[in-house]
Amino acid sequence: MFELRATWAKAGLSILAVVTAVTVVLPVAWVGALSLKTGREVYNQKFLPDEWVPGNYITAWQEFGLGGYFLNSVFVTVVSVVLTILVSLLAAHAFTWLRFPGSDVVFTLLLLGIMIPPAALVLPLLIEARHLGFYNDLFGLSLVYVAFGLPISILIFRGFFAGIPGELVESARLDGAREWKILFRVIVPVARPAVVTVTILLFLANWNDFILALVLMRDADTYTLPVGISQFIGQYATPHELIAAASIIGSVPVFILYLVLERRFQQGVTAGALKG
Repeated sequence: MFELRATWAKAGLSILAVVTAVTVVLPVAWVGALSLKTGREVYNQKFLPDEWVPGNYITAWQEFGLGGYFLNSVFVTVVSVVLTILVSLLAAHAFTWLRFPGSDVVFTLLLLGIMIPPAALVLPLLIEARHLGFYNDLFGLSLVYVAFGLPISILIFRGFFAGIPGELVESARLDGAREWKILFRVIVPVARPAVVTVTILLFLANWNDFILALVLMRDADTYTLPVGISQFIGQYATPHELIAAASIIGSVPVFILYLVLERRFQQGVTAGALKG
């Protein structure tokens, strides 16, 4: 009886995995096929184009000026991810190993940030950005991403740190190591899967962000890739095949990052599930 239930459970999980894969892959494949069509074939019901036009990618890059938008996205994403990871590592270390009065209250208040969607804070952010001089500034946008990325990053790191044996930390302290050395030479090497997991999650969220970049960036030379691509969606005419090609180009960095860090990412997710 138990074996029968296990078989049905495994079959159900397999079906769910296939359905999920199709749900995720099919839209990407559709956009990829659309990016290789001519303007006349865009509204054709056929999935694959009759005439393949790989030149759409070159045309989209040149006509849309994707190079500048791409570099802006790289700058904002890399800066925000690095700063978020550094600050969240320090905070998670303090919450885990340096217990102080009211630490649980502070941690709970910090986690409330996870419950607040960025769209709900657009107007206050715009007012504060103008007041602080961060409006229409790429570094200012990076700091906004840091603020929104800290709660979930600290939560993940603290959960992972809690599973590290306390003897490692105590032995390092007995050897005279300072806290920063304990963090970066003892804890972080053990927590590499968690660091990779947070890196991928932050990179994906910040790279694909649209609403915050749209509101806080005014000039075209400060647009990130999603905002820059959206400017070419016209009221009367939209080059759908070029928009699709630009979207595929924009997804390449995320795809490459995941391929490079896939093994560590899976280890981080598995470790988090086991600790949960």
